This record gives sequence, C-alpha cells and structure tokens, in this order.
Amino acid sequence: MRVRGAGLIIRDGRLLVLVYHYPKGDVYAIPGGGLHEGETLAASVTREFQEELNLDIQLGALFCVADMMAQPKIPQTLHVVFRAEILAGEPKLNPAETSAASFTWLPLAQVGEVRLYPAINRQVLENPAAGLGYIGECQHREWA
Repeated sequence: MRVRGAGLIIRDGRLLVLVYHYPKGDVYAIPGGGLHEGETLAASVTREFQEELNLDIQLGALFCVADMMAQPKIPQTLHVVFRAEILAGEPKLNPAETSAASFTWLPLAQVGEVRLYPAINRQVLENPAAGLGYIGECQHREWA
C-alpha cells in the first residue's frame, strides 16, 4: 500500500491545487506525495511542497484519511490530508519535480465541479476548517 500525505491550504476562500492535464480531462490535486524510505509523513508533505511549489509550509491538524483502492498500474493508496499554512514563499511550479501543468487557487465554490485528487470534494466544501478523521474510500483515478 502506498501512503500519500497532502496539505490542504485554503486562503481567501480558495484552495491551492496542482493542475494536471489527462486524456479524459483535467485533475486538480491537493499538493503532496508519497513517502521516501525512512521519511516521516510530516517531512514528506513539507518536502513535496518545497520541491514542487517552492513553499515552506507548516502542517496543522489532520483533515482526513481516505482510501483509494488499487487499479491497474496504480497501487492501493492511503491519503492522509493535513490542514497546512504557508510560512514563506509564493507558489511557483517547479517542472523538474512535478508533472503538473500548473497550479491555481481554486475558488471553494468551484471545488464541487472539478475532479479533485484525492476525491474529497464534498468534505472540503462542507467542512473546510474541520478535522474529519477517517472518511473511507475516495473515488478511483478514472481520468488517466
């Protein structure tokens, strides 16, 4: 099982996301990534933000934990999403560290209209400031 940590940053009613272009449409991903051997979950998330977006962040409370079941060529993934805040920097995409096409500050009003990875759209819309704990299975990655 793959473990993927992510950081949920909401500022001025907008969610920071990476934008990926896939054959079946765009995907908006909450920034984060997989753990490296010997790395803590917190270190993984802060490293991913630094590498991919040139941001220094601080993790806050746990927002949610969600499962994504295995699919062909995609391992079962446990998503651990933390609230986070930017300590230093402004987002700047680093193409050497991510395959994302861009990043954007997605208005919360549009979160329900996009393919969000992990698929926690409803939880973000209904409880953007809450800690939700384990929410169960999130959708499969059908867009690739």
